[in-house]
Amino acid sequence: MKKYFLLVGFVITSGWVMAQSGRLVAEKSGKGAVLVHQVQPKEGLYSISRAYGVKVADIAAANGFDKDKGLSIGQKIKIPLTAENLSKRKGKTPVYYEVSAKETLTSISSRFNKVSVKDLKSWNKISGDAIGREKSIIVGYFDGAAPAAAAEKETDQKGNTAKTGTKAMGQALVKGTNINIRKGPATDQSVVGTARQDEVLDILKKVDDEWAWVRTKDGVEGFVASQFLETIERKAEAKPTRTAAKAIGTATVSGTNINIRKGPATDQEVIGVAQQDEIVDVLKKVNSEWTSIRTKDGTEGFVASQFLVTGDKKAAAKPEAPVVVKAIGKATVSGTNINIRKGAATDQEVVGVAQQDEEVEVLKNVNSEWTSIRTKDGVEGFVASRFLQAGGKKAEPAKAVAATKTATAYGTRINIRKGPATDQEVIGMAQAEEVLTYIRKVNDEWSEVRNADGSVTGFVATRFLSFDGQPSVAAVEAEALAKSQAEANKAAEEAAAAERAVADARKREEDQKAESLVSEKITARNDAETSTPDEAGYFKADYLKMVNPNLAYEKTFASGIFKTDRGWNDGKYYLLMDNAAPGSLVKLTNPANNKVVYAKVLGKMKGIQYSEGFDIRISEAAAQKLQIGNTDKFNVTVTY
Repeated sequence: MKKYFLLVGFVITSGWVMAQSGRLVAEKSGKGAVLVHQVQPKEGLYSISRAYGVKVADIAAANGFDKDKGLSIGQKIKIPLTAENLSKRKGKTPVYYEVSAKETLTSISSRFNKVSVKDLKSWNKISGDAIGREKSIIVGYFDGAAPAAAAEKETDQKGNTAKTGTKAMGQALVKGTNINIRKGPATDQSVVGTARQDEVLDILKKVDDEWAWVRTKDGVEGFVASQFLETIERKAEAKPTRTAAKAIGTATVSGTNINIRKGPATDQEVIGVAQQDEIVDVLKKVNSEWTSIRTKDGTEGFVASQFLVTGDKKAAAKPEAPVVVKAIGKATVSGTNINIRKGAATDQEVVGVAQQDEEVEVLKNVNSEWTSIRTKDGVEGFVASRFLQAGGKKAEPAKAVAATKTATAYGTRINIRKGPATDQEVIGMAQAEEVLTYIRKVNDEWSEVRNADGSVTGFVATRFLSFDGQPSVAAVEAEALAKSQAEANKAAEEAAAAERAVADARKREEDQKAESLVSEKITARNDAETSTPDEAGYFKADYLKMVNPNLAYEKTFASGIFKTDRGWNDGKYYLLMDNAAPGSLVKLTNPANNKVVYAKVLGKMKGIQYSEGFDIRISEAAAQKLQIGNTDKFNVTVTY
C-alpha cells in the first residue's frame, strides 16, 4: 500500500511540472540540440533515459559527467534530441525552438537531424524562406514517454539544492531533534538536510499520510515524515500598508517564463514569473544587468534587463531594421557542403552550408584564412578563404580537383578532434579506408582534415593517415609490432624446448643413479660371506683400519628402520643418511644400552619415500643387534 501512495505522489509531481513548463522547448548545445530536464524526487539517469528514449551514455556525454554519478533534486540536465526520440509524425508532443537572428531554415534543418525544410514550412505555416525575428517554430515531434519532465526550473549557484519556486500551502512546526530531510518520500532515501526542534518549515505538498514535501528557511527542499510535523494554523492578519514606489516608466517582457527575483542576482529567491509581452512598471535601473519592476498584480522584484523592452507593447513588437553590411565584392564557392560558421575558426558553430559554384557576397577579408560572406538567402558568416574564388566566376573543375589533396584513414574509428591535441573534444570518427580531404599539416603530429561527406572538419593524428598509397606510420608500427611479437613467440618456444631437454637429461641422470643404487645393493648381497661374522658386524675391521677415533665425528640422529635381506647371517649392516657419502663406514651405538654395530652407508635419505621426520634409517638386522625395542622411531648415535 505504501508503494502505491509513493507512485501517486510522483505522477502528481510530474503533472505539476508540465503545467509550469507549458510546452517542450529545444535549446542549442555544443553537441547538438537538447531538451533541458529538471530532476524530480526519486528520479535517476536510468529512469530519465527510458522516459526520453535515449541511452544513459548519451545523456552522460551531453552533460560531461560520469553515467554512474547520482543526481540532485532540481538539477538541470541536457537530454539529446536524436533520430530515435525526435519524430516527423504529427500527433506526438511538438518540440519548439526559439529562432535567433540570422538563422535560416537550412541551418535549423542541419541542427535538428536534417529535418526537411519542406516539413518545417508545413508544420509552421511558413510560405517563403524567411523566418520572423525571434520566432518560435516547431522542429519535430517528441516520441518519449515523459515530455512533462522537461520543465524550465533553476538550481542555485552551488548546483546541489534546487529551489523549485513552489508556493507553500502552509507551514508546520518540527516536533523532535535533528529530524532528517530526505531526497525522496522513503526511509531508504539519502538525507539532504536536517530540521531541528521548533523549526518552522514551509509545506509544499502532502505526499500521503506518512510523508510531506517541505522547504526550510535556507531553501533546502526534501521529504519529512509527517509524524514529526505539527501544522501551524494561520490567522488572518491585517495587511500592512505600503507606500507604492513611483514608476519611472514601463517596459514589455521579451521572453517566456522570465524569473522575477528577490534581489538583483541569479542566486536570489524567485518570487514570481513574467510572461511574453507582459507590460510591467519600471521602478529603478539597478545597473546594466538588472532592473527593479512591478507587475500588474503588485509583485515587486528584479528582472534581468536583457528581457525588457522599454516603451509600450506595440513598440516592443515592432522588429528593428537589421543593419545591412555593404558587400565589397563577390565570390564563387569551390567545393561541396562548405561550412558557413558563426566566427572565423573551425570550432565555431555552423550556421549554414554553401554548395559548389554558389555565388556569395564578400563582406570582409578577415585574414589569409577566413572571409566574411553573405549568401543569397541572407545567411551571414565566415568561410575558409581557400574555398572561394574571387570575381563571381565558376571554378574550373580540373583546377579544383588538382588542388584537393586526400588521405586515407588507417584503422577503425579514428578520432577526429576539435583541436590538435588528445585532450580536445572528439567531434567525429573516420572509418578504416575512409578517404578524407587533407586540409593542412599543423605540426609533426597533427593534420587538419574533413570527412568524406563534408559534415565534420577537425584534427587527426598524422600517424593514422596514408598518403599516395604509402602505408601510414601506424600501419608500419603495427607491422613491426607483429613481427616483434612473432620473434618473441619463437624465442619463447625455443626456451621452452631447451627447458624440456634439461629436464629430460636430469631425469635420465636420476634414473642412472637409481639403477646404480640397485646394483650396489645386489653387489652387497652377493658379497655376503658364509662364515659367521663378529657380533659387531662384517664392516668392523675395515672401520677400525680406516677411521681415526680422534678425528671421528659423532652425532645422535632420529632413526627409523628399512627392510633388507642382509645382516641376519653375514653381519652386513646398512643405513641411509645424508651427512656421509654412500660407501662410507660408520659406527652405530644405541644410547639406551650402549650396544654397537658397524655399518655401511648405502645411500642418501633425500628423495626417498617416508623420509619426513627421520634423519637416518638403519637396516632391520642392525636394529635387532642394537636391541632396539618395538618402535617406529628411536635415537641412534653415529660415529664417522
